[in-house]
Amino acid sequence: MRRFACALSAVLVSTGTAMSLPVAPAAAESTADPYVIEVENMSLTNFATDTVNHTWNGTSVDHVTYARGASGQTSTARTTFDGIAGTYDIITRYNGKTASGVTYKISVNSTPVDSWATSQRYGRDYTDPVNIDTRTSSKVALKAGDTLELTATSAGEVPRVDRITIQAHVGPPTSSLTLDSPNATLNDGFTWGKNRALAMTFHPGNPMMGHEPEWWRLKNSTHTTVVPGYWGSYTNREAFYNRDISHQSDGAHALGLDAETYNMMRTFAGDADDPGQNGWPLWAHSSYGAMYYIDGTGFRELPSPFNLMTKAYKQYQWTGNADWINDPTLSAYYDSTMGSFLDSHEVRWNDADPSGEQPVSRKQPGEYTATFFEFPNENLVSAADSLGYQYQSMLAYAEILKAKGDNTASAKWAGRAQRVRDHFEANWWDATNNRYLRGKDAAGTGYSSWGHEASFLMMLTGLGDHGPRTSGYLDFIAANDDDLNVEATSYLPEMYYQYNRSSEGWSWLKKLMTGKNAYPEVSFLAVSSVIDGMMGVQPDAPHDKVATVSRLTSETPWVEIDHLKVGASDLKLKHTGTTGSTLTNNSGSTVTWEAQFYGTPATITVNGTARTPQTKSLYGKTVSYVTVPVTAGTSVTATTGAAGGDTTPPTAPTALTSSNVTSNSVDLTWTASTDDVGVTGYRIYNGTTLVGTSTGTRFTATGLSASTPYTFTVKAVDAADNVSAAGDSVAVTTAAGGSGQTADLSDLAWSEARSDFGTVRKDRSVDANPLRLNGTTYAKGIGTHANGTITYALNGTYTRFQSDIGVDDEVNANATVIFEVWGDGTRLYQSPTPMIPATATRTLDIDITGVTSLTLKVTDAGDGINSDHADWAAARLVR
Repeated sequence: MRRFACALSAVLVSTGTAMSLPVAPAAAESTADPYVIEVENMSLTNFATDTVNHTWNGTSVDHVTYARGASGQTSTARTTFDGIAGTYDIITRYNGKTASGVTYKISVNSTPVDSWATSQRYGRDYTDPVNIDTRTSSKVALKAGDTLELTATSAGEVPRVDRITIQAHVGPPTSSLTLDSPNATLNDGFTWGKNRALAMTFHPGNPMMGHEPEWWRLKNSTHTTVVPGYWGSYTNREAFYNRDISHQSDGAHALGLDAETYNMMRTFAGDADDPGQNGWPLWAHSSYGAMYYIDGTGFRELPSPFNLMTKAYKQYQWTGNADWINDPTLSAYYDSTMGSFLDSHEVRWNDADPSGEQPVSRKQPGEYTATFFEFPNENLVSAADSLGYQYQSMLAYAEILKAKGDNTASAKWAGRAQRVRDHFEANWWDATNNRYLRGKDAAGTGYSSWGHEASFLMMLTGLGDHGPRTSGYLDFIAANDDDLNVEATSYLPEMYYQYNRSSEGWSWLKKLMTGKNAYPEVSFLAVSSVIDGMMGVQPDAPHDKVATVSRLTSETPWVEIDHLKVGASDLKLKHTGTTGSTLTNNSGSTVTWEAQFYGTPATITVNGTARTPQTKSLYGKTVSYVTVPVTAGTSVTATTGAAGGDTTPPTAPTALTSSNVTSNSVDLTWTASTDDVGVTGYRIYNGTTLVGTSTGTRFTATGLSASTPYTFTVKAVDAADNVSAAGDSVAVTTAAGGSGQTADLSDLAWSEARSDFGTVRKDRSVDANPLRLNGTTYAKGIGTHANGTITYALNGTYTRFQSDIGVDDEVNANATVIFEVWGDGTRLYQSPTPMIPATATRTLDIDITGVTSLTLKVTDAGDGINSDHADWAAARLVR
């Protein structure tokens, strides 16, 4: 039985005797606690009672009396609400194991307000706390005298309902932050991101909460209440992960979620000195603040401690709240990360003779990865993204020490940070391939091939020469960045914006905003990529300063954000193109504004007065700026005058033509552009996607799909990184694959391809290796991962599907997969038993005569997706 007084009248029907429940004192007390009713005490029809002692590993974790319904029948429970009129969330706690085993309905005065079916749970039976679930019916209007009814309709499973909690509807927090522009996609995407991110908070009555297995919460008596925070994980995990919330923290600040961010980051910082942690924060905490039972300690990715520290300092820059640097838990974490943690990861300083230093942190035995890319093909012990976050955390530490008045130590750490960057430049460049290394193994062998986060996050952290090497490396990223999962993709807009590659930044931000993926990072980054990226806001709240630079494109002539908090100031910022900005200080203290503009204009006009600007480098790009105080209640407008230096883009390339069209490639040629200084190269696009670069007027586009239309354009670039308009477009349709009798699937365009991990790949495994099954290497085929689905529109033109199937040789344990072939919604094949790495390769030859839609599926055999790398090797269609 539960423990709260309840302003609900209920009648318990038992052997013909009506018993009235005591009625709680109404008004005053009803606002202190939610109304809680035990369903077994309601007026019951076709319900009995059932007392269950829920145990976990032999220990009792909850003792519950359920109202137990009848299998295959409908059961009802009724009561009368005697509380205060208002809007409420109704939270039903019940027990179920079978998907759609029971359908529940909540009605008020016979009007349905919510219904749902039980989901699949994985406890052994109803006594297992894993099978406890909750449902929140939001924003239900109730007044005294209303009849509340719960109906349970069984499809075979026995309904069991514990209690109904009726609590005042709170809803997610709100934010005054707004955006306005003439770009509907930007406006809609920003509003979606804002509302979605706010809905990710652990607020009372959040309908996303309460669905995970109860055992991990119930068995921990020290964490009994939800902590301030927001989702930082898959939405089916009520948890926050340190990598995720670090990345989400800028957007969270913009939305007013400072308390939530502070609690979560401080929680992670507090982990570092726990027994066995050795300076590591846990990987994840539950919404109750306990170590999350999935991945809690199992993932130690070397960039994460540095990333957490870097982003914690960024919150100090946003808020000016000295707790971010002086709180004992956070301060101790910063000291240990820069001290014992670096020591234990083989970093050795020699300030007197830096040539004797070893400044690169290295993964230690038992740690998961040296990079944020969780599945590198090599056993890297050091990685560029980890080194980049180490560099950023050292810069942050230098500033923290300065803020505490220790200028000597601050200068020492700033010098060490610069030496880390210098070391990277001198020792992590692959001169053969003209790009940076993304990692090194224990033997010191470097790898510069594409490697997901290890390849591009180094740029976000500011490593590189900020010159021709960086520019060329960003081109390398742009040619490979369509091969990332959604979390990795969410970093791309801010990275491109940081280097003033605004068209690419907006292209990726637009994809995030229109795709509206449910992964929480996407919504937070839809907000922060506008503020940090597009609007170029650089906060310095401890010194009452803010800098801004416009990175708008022609698609968005102007953007205005309002009610952005920097320290004590509430600001409004409007950019008009890239030549005009207005900052309004709505309220708060006077803020010093550094109005930045790319290029070297001769003057910057401030409220009508021309001023001579200063210049500096911002990630390798020259910005001109003026500083001006903006007092509360006033606005200042800055615009650029006549520009000095090269701001003229090249002419657009002309006469783009195609030749030598095959099933997977096409040659492109065009007429050279002209420029007042000189053209340095060309960027080739398919639609809005960059497919490659060229220093001449010829390019071969490869890796195309057979029988597929493409539209190519070319833009010219000069030495000042001015980019021309796109020239003429050329439309190309690739040739049909194969000999006319057969077609390799990897040469055809699929209509849909997805997997629960990684990227579905043509002619490569899911980890981008050659396809290999039991020692045999295949040139053609498709690499995927459970749970994965690939669909092709065939239009009935083929008669047979042929393929070898199995678990790719890149994994040698844990994988269990089942292959399925479907035609027009009918299953044509299923592997008879789960396939594991040791299973012999199976060869398929399946009749698909008349099939218009072919779907290839790989499932996880019911035991999770760990290591489920699956290949459709030599997959082809026969006419």
